[in-house]
Amino acid sequence: MKNLILALFLIICVNIDSIGQVDSLQQKILNNIDSLRFAEIEGRTFKLMPYIAPSYSPETEWLLSAGGLITFKTHNKDRLLNLSSIPFSVGYSSNGSFSVRAMNVIYWKGDKIRSIGEFQLRDMPDNYWGVGYDKGSTIPETDTTTAYTRNYWRFFQRLMFRTNKNFFVGLVVDLNQTRAFNMNPQMKIDEDVLKSGSNVFNTGVGIVLDYDSRDFVQNAYEGIFLSMGFTSFSTVFGGDTKYNIVDLDYRQYQTIKRERRTLAWQVKTRFTFSGETPWTDKSMLGGFENLRGYTMGRFRDDNMIIGTVEYRHMFMRKKLNNKGNYNSRFGYVLWLGTGTVAPSFDQLTQWLPNGGIGIRAELQPRMNIRVDYGLAKGENGVYITFSEVF
Repeated sequence: MKNLILALFLIICVNIDSIGQVDSLQQKILNNIDSLRFAEIEGRTFKLMPYIAPSYSPETEWLLSAGGLITFKTHNKDRLLNLSSIPFSVGYSSNGSFSVRAMNVIYWKGDKIRSIGEFQLRDMPDNYWGVGYDKGSTIPETDTTTAYTRNYWRFFQRLMFRTNKNFFVGLVVDLNQTRAFNMNPQMKIDEDVLKSGSNVFNTGVGIVLDYDSRDFVQNAYEGIFLSMGFTSFSTVFGGDTKYNIVDLDYRQYQTIKRERRTLAWQVKTRFTFSGETPWTDKSMLGGFENLRGYTMGRFRDDNMIIGTVEYRHMFMRKKLNNKGNYNSRFGYVLWLGTGTVAPSFDQLTQWLPNGGIGIRAELQPRMNIRVDYGLAKGENGVYITFSEVF
C-alpha cells in the first residue's frame, strides 16, 4: 500500500509548475507513457476497449477484474450527439467474492431521451454491523459479530425525457434482492434482520426531475446537476416490502484556468420513510460510489447525507500527440469528503471524515478508467473502475 501511495505522489509531482520550465526526466517519462496505445476493438458502429486489473477494497480484499468500455452513437450521422457508454466488469477476489457490474449512459433521439442505469450481481463474504452510526463505530469486525455471506443483485434504470434545454422528467425502476447465508450469532438476533428476514426482494417505481447543464454527463468540466427523485417500494409491484425513498443530488463543476482542470463538488441525501425499510436497503455510506475507503454498509440508517469536494487534473504534454493537441491521457484527482447516517433528519450530527487520491487514464475522449485510494476512519480502500464518482 505504501508503494501505491508513493507512485501516486510521484505522478502528482510531475505537474509542479517549476517542472514545466525544464524538460525534466519526469516529463520525458510522462510523454513516453502517454504515447502508448490501449488495446482497442472497433466495429462499424461501436468501439470496445478491454482491460484486466487488480484492486483492493474493504469489501472484497484483493480483486482481479476484467471488463471493458463500449462506446457508440445511437445515430451515427449526428455529430453533435455525445457518445453513449456501457462500462462493464467481472471480478473474483481473494476472499471468494464474485461480482458483475454494468452501467449505461445512452443518448437517444438527438439527446431528447436519456437512459441511465446499472446492473449489479454480487456473491460474497460480507459484514453487517447493524443499523445506526453507533453500531458501525463500536462493533468489531469479527466472524462472530459481523460476518455473513451475501448474495445480491440489483437492476436500476432511469428513462429521462428532455422538456426544454436543461430540464428532464423521467421514470425510475429499482429492483433488488438480498439473500443472507451463514449469519453470525449477533446477526441472527438483530432486531432489523428479524423484522425483514434473510431473503428480501424490493421492487420500486418512481419519478425523477433533473436540471442538467453539464457539458458531458460522464465527465463534466462545467455545469450544474440538480436531481430530485421519489421511489415507492410496494408489494403491489411484486416485492416483499413497503417503503418510500426521496433522493436529492446537487453537483457542480468549475473549470480552473484551463480545460481539463476541474473543481467538482457534490451534496447528496437519501431519506427513507413511510413503512419498514428493510436492513438491506437502508441508506448506506462507503464503497466505490461515495466516501471511498469506508466499507459499504458499515454505516447504514434511514437517512444519509454526504458531501465531497474533488479536484481533477489531467496533465498536458510538451509535444503534440497524434491527434494534434497537447492533451495527455493521464491525470490525478484529490478529494475531501464527509457524511453521516441517522434515524431522523435532526440527528444527522455525527460526521465521518474522508479523503483520498487517485489517478486517471483516458481510454476514450473524456472517458476514464479510475484508480482511487480512499482514506477513512479506521480503514481504507483501493478502487479500480470506469467513470467518475459524480
